[in-house]
Amino acid sequence: MMKKALMIIALAAACAVNGDEIKVINGVRYKCTDDGMCMPIDELPGEGEVQPAAEPLSDGAGVRLAQGYMAPDELVAFVNGEEKAAGALAGKGIWLVLLIALLGGLAMNLTPCVLPMVPINLMVIGKSAARGVWYGAGIAAAYGAMGVMAAVGGMAFGEIQGSAWFNTAVAVVFAVLALALFDVFFIDLSKFRKVDGVAERRAKAPLFFAFSMGALSAVLAGACVAPILISVLLLTADLFAKGNWAALGLPFVLGLGMALPWPFVGAGLQVLPKPGPWMKKVNRVFGVVVLCFAAWYAHLAYVAFRANGAEAPAAAQVGGAIEATPATFAAALASAQRPVFVDCWASWCKNCAAMERGTFRDARVKDALKDFTVIRLQAEDMRELKALKGFEGVIGLPAFVIFK
Repeated sequence: MMKKALMIIALAAACAVNGDEIKVINGVRYKCTDDGMCMPIDELPGEGEVQPAAEPLSDGAGVRLAQGYMAPDELVAFVNGEEKAAGALAGKGIWLVLLIALLGGLAMNLTPCVLPMVPINLMVIGKSAARGVWYGAGIAAAYGAMGVMAAVGGMAFGEIQGSAWFNTAVAVVFAVLALALFDVFFIDLSKFRKVDGVAERRAKAPLFFAFSMGALSAVLAGACVAPILISVLLLTADLFAKGNWAALGLPFVLGLGMALPWPFVGAGLQVLPKPGPWMKKVNRVFGVVVLCFAAWYAHLAYVAFRANGAEAPAAAQVGGAIEATPATFAAALASAQRPVFVDCWASWCKNCAAMERGTFRDARVKDALKDFTVIRLQAEDMRELKALKGFEGVIGLPAFVIFK
């Protein structure tokens, strides 16, 4: 109360003595006119004062937000005020988008996340076009469900990858499949054949297993192909928000493209070379790769469990940027004295690591960010990230937000 009274007295004195001047009182600039009126201009960070947190920069189109992998030119354009559209597919005709989504899904089968699973997929599908269809149906259903949850439910791609229990389950599955490739035990679904009524009912078990493995491979592949996947999800959410319900089918078409080869693989396995000693050597090689995947997902599970059980570390200045977590982000933002560029990343985000190795080391990007306070926001849990003001529209990582 005393402090407030003293401030009023000082302000009155400033207005009476210094008409039509700018005075700084208790960290606040006032413009005083000849008639004795003093109006605050803005707030300056005074000694011992906490500067109010910055607000999302608005240019008439809402929060300045960009998502997905960005090359140096794209990131520089975004920093300079050129908004990135709703994914790389925005603005293209619907038939072209459908074709690109279909071809993009087909290309997913060549990614590093899917190729090591080819021997496992062959074990799951066997010499059965039906199991190939179910495997493909699992892929299409996974992406279709992901699109609906992103557009309607606001789910961010990466919530699953950030789950400690999901990563644990994937690590266990990969470990078991690696042991099978090392011939520790044998997985054979070919014994389930439709030779009579009883066997036909039993055949539903491997069909459901094929469906589940297809859905799992779709989720795992998503980590490697985030640019095309996030582009499809962004466009789906954007079109759905404009009233286009048919857009919900776009992620399904993407999954359909990835699923396309597998029914033909199951139907054509009989013409492939017969297993022999050479196949064991191939299995050993793939077994090592799959075991590495198991170790990687075990590491992600460990990081997630550790993050869930530990207190959030304070925001820290590291190498010219502020390292923060969702729990410490508000404090990091409040301490910024310049416009803020927020780089959202996670340990499971492969494209975040790719941008850190390439895009952010580019001289043009460094020059564009020299006038910004850079906050690297580690968002292992996407739900915590989306709970922050200004990040509600984040669908996947990497994501970037600019604040005043």
